[in-house]
Amino acid sequence: MRGGKTRMEFHNMMNNLRFRWLLIIVVFSLFAGAAAAATTAEEAASYVGVTSVSLEPGVFMQDDSGTIVVEVTNSGSDPVSIARAEILSSEIQVLNYQTYDSVGAIGPGNTMKFTFHVQAEVTDGVYFPMFYLDFTNAGSLRYPIAMEVESTPVSVSVVDAPASFSPETRNKVTISVNNPRKNTVTSVTVTPGGGGIRTTQGSIFIGTLGPDEGKSVTFDVWADRETDLAFDVSYRNGLNTHHSTLTMPVTIGGRETAAELVVNNVEVTRSGFLVTISGDVTNAGLEDAKAVKVTVGSPAEPTDPNPVYVVGSLEPDDFSSFEVTCTVQGESAVPLVIHYRDSDGTIFEKTENISLRNSVAGPSESGAAAGNLQGSSFSQRRPGGLFGFGNGVGKVPVTEIAVVIVAAVLVLVTWRKGYLAKAAGLIQKRRQG
Repeated sequence: MRGGKTRMEFHNMMNNLRFRWLLIIVVFSLFAGAAAAATTAEEAASYVGVTSVSLEPGVFMQDDSGTIVVEVTNSGSDPVSIARAEILSSEIQVLNYQTYDSVGAIGPGNTMKFTFHVQAEVTDGVYFPMFYLDFTNAGSLRYPIAMEVESTPVSVSVVDAPASFSPETRNKVTISVNNPRKNTVTSVTVTPGGGGIRTTQGSIFIGTLGPDEGKSVTFDVWADRETDLAFDVSYRNGLNTHHSTLTMPVTIGGRETAAELVVNNVEVTRSGFLVTISGDVTNAGLEDAKAVKVTVGSPAEPTDPNPVYVVGSLEPDDFSSFEVTCTVQGESAVPLVIHYRDSDGTIFEKTENISLRNSVAGPSESGAAAGNLQGSSFSQRRPGGLFGFGNGVGKVPVTEIAVVIVAAVLVLVTWRKGYLAKAAGLIQKRRQG
């Protein structure tokens, strides 16, 4: 019995020993397999890296919202399991921070894109939010992203504007819009406004302005009173709308560059009640005068043959002669009226009073007919040049010049035919006889 019991105890002891060794082998194999698997996962994850980062807008302004897009590529030959992806920052606010809490696996040779919506509720400066990629059983990937916040706005300046605005007249105002930022801005639109301000264009769309790029726009502006003319420039930095405003004072006054018509070299001739006024009209301004017409105003009555004299267009420093006829009874002056338009079609009128005080009264009704035809005259014209005509082309005495030319031709022909020599001989014979 004792010997049998001893053999049984020995057998049980050996079984327990075999079980323990088997358990040790199994546990060791499990640990070895896990370690090998962990080593394989970490090696596979080492082939995953950030290949592209883009920000929109490229440079944020304060309180702008935008996106950070990160592309990750697996350049290895094994799939890699990703637990989650996020942006870590104590300064930049991530608006969709839970979007990538569960990602999945990225296959070999594949690229995965992560888009984060962020907001820059910070002061100007450069910030480094951290892109964090958590692998399953293989550690993590961290990648800092440079994000610049700079709030310089689009600038607006006046290129050309009148010193004063003429009421009810179109005035051109040109402004320049410039982008001093490091990134492109889009949807740039200029809108004018102000009390008493009217414009042909409600707004002008410029579009896109690249870094350090500028464009000019011109508005046609009417101002009814002294006021402030404001130009609002709206633009987008990414998806964020911003505004820059330029305000300029509007002063009402005469236009310094407008056409200015001056009358000179005036001559008045009277024949009974008929008055003829002639002279020159000169454009002393800096703009063209168009559709220039000269006539007379009340109490004078325009009459034939020249009730209205049409000059046409006068460029700056150009002049033209005119002659108008009218009837006047018992008046000491005649209002000479000049109508003209500017390049916009706006009608202007200028009146010059022409004195009749120095004129000689016409003959009485019982006077001779010859006296009625001859009448009387006086001159306000400055002495002219050859033959006494003035500076206007219309005052050249064509008839007198033609007579002189014809006479010269006749003398030349007579001399060449020998008629002058014969006449001289006849005269000499008569004297000798």
